[in-house]
Amino acid sequence: MTRQEFLQELQFALQGQLSQTAVNENIRYYDNYIIEEMQRGSSEEEVIERLGNPRLIAKTLIDTREQFGRTAEGGFQSESYRNEESGGGFHADYSQDRGWDIRVGGFKLNSWYGKLLMVAAAVLVIVVVANVVAFLLPILVPIIVILLICSLFFGSRR
Repeated sequence: MTRQEFLQELQFALQGQLSQTAVNENIRYYDNYIIEEMQRGSSEEEVIERLGNPRLIAKTLIDTREQFGRTAEGGFQSESYRNEESGGGFHADYSQDRGWDIRVGGFKLNSWYGKLLMVAAAVLVIVVVANVVAFLLPILVPIIVILLICSLFFGSRR
């Protein structure tokens, strides 16, 4: 199978299942991938053989899009993940142009206030852990000392 045949079969399998934008982005992605692998020294046939059946690739792309609840908009390099079970509290988008856009409860975590919120959460965790250790330390130290003394006097002798 040639590169053109592979891309035509992939396009045919994706047509009508995804938006035209998504189809075009996926075709561009696989075309660029094949060209890059050929520039690295692989033959066209080797690259296409490694990729596998274009209809299986199309089915995987379509199933993945449905599994993560994505719309038919966007393409291979523009993906969106949502946690719908928690009322959509978590949302992450990736775009090759912009990078990750992560939102939790409406707060954009890669903005200055999102970073401030993450620092405040980390400080809160440290304070809670320090208080738990401060509470348990006076209880644990005498127990450890008693166990050490008992092991010195009543431990097994050889």
